[in-house]
Amino acid sequence: MKLQAPTQLFAYDQPGKRICRLCFGSPIQQRQVQRAGYTEMVHDFLPTQLFGVVWWNRRYEGQQHRMLAVLEALETSKLGTRMPDISAKVLVHTMLQQEGPAGSDGVIDRFLLLLDQIRDSGSEPHKWPSVLFQMMGHHIELSQRFSGKTGNWPQWSLN
Repeated sequence: MKLQAPTQLFAYDQPGKRICRLCFGSPIQQRQVQRAGYTEMVHDFLPTQLFGVVWWNRRYEGQQHRMLAVLEALETSKLGTRMPDISAKVLVHTMLQQEGPAGSDGVIDRFLLLLDQIRDSGSEPHKWPSVLFQMMGHHIELSQRFSGKTGNWPQWSLN
């Protein structure tokens, strides 16, 4: 029986241009690879492991585009979705996008704030059921659409 190679996330920070970072997860292995002008961090995940990734691209005149995804490593490469900077197809549980200036209190800012609250409560996000991340993403997107403002959104409580 052939063992499947781990799913790899290639995280990096190209200052002023692009960033790809692991925002949560528990890789089985991590290692640094020196690239031209930046260091890449390679994170390895086994099938069924959940992990979150944030991508950031600088745009024109202070604008930025960010994308956040909660992903699951798969046992087979025949299923799933191709995502940037990931070695194999993955199952996408949540995907959020945000366009605008830094600090605009958009959907990704809110999702990352919730991740901080999860960690602060003593819990580990990668151990949560994937359906909770789907619910969090939908709640944040809907609350922003219906509020009409970025500041009026229902507070989550982890207690």
